[in-house]
Amino acid sequence: MLAEDLTALEALGIAIRAEADAAEVYGEIAKRVHNPLIRQKIELLAKEELQHQRILEAAYRERFPEVPLELPRSQLPREFSCAALREQQTLKDILSFAIDQERRAHEFYLRAAEQTKDLSGQMMFHYLADWEFSHQMALSAEYEMVVRYPRHFGEGAEPWKPEFRTERGR
Repeated sequence: MLAEDLTALEALGIAIRAEADAAEVYGEIAKRVHNPLIRQKIELLAKEELQHQRILEAAYRERFPEVPLELPRSQLPREFSCAALREQQTLKDILSFAIDQERRAHEFYLRAAEQTKDLSGQMMFHYLADWEFSHQMALSAEYEMVVRYPRHFGEGAEPWKPEFRTERGR
């Protein structure tokens, strides 16, 4: 969250950490998804988050060339704080969490754009806010598919078909 007394240095550090965390979580989600098309979508989200991280790191170096980059601790909730704990979550839970994180990032970048005085910084934060919103919408669509079709993330049988077999094996 962007507080009134948060410095530009702190805001960039928080944003960089959040993008790195998102890329890591999406990379792990992709490994758990068996459907190749869905895996590619999630891998794309991970790559985009890494690109956002690079954009923010470049802005940091440009604005604070003399200050070494020290990222704050991860702000992920305990149940998502490490790979071992994330593995215990269902894909539906992880998607729900990711949607919320994207919403928060969108709001963070919009507030940062409002508080940034230079036009270039405002444009950068609006650009990132728009991307985070698109991620939120994409993840929301996948979440809805999982709710409607629980086998959506699987491979093999069509996700719209019932999971049971008749006595004839159909």
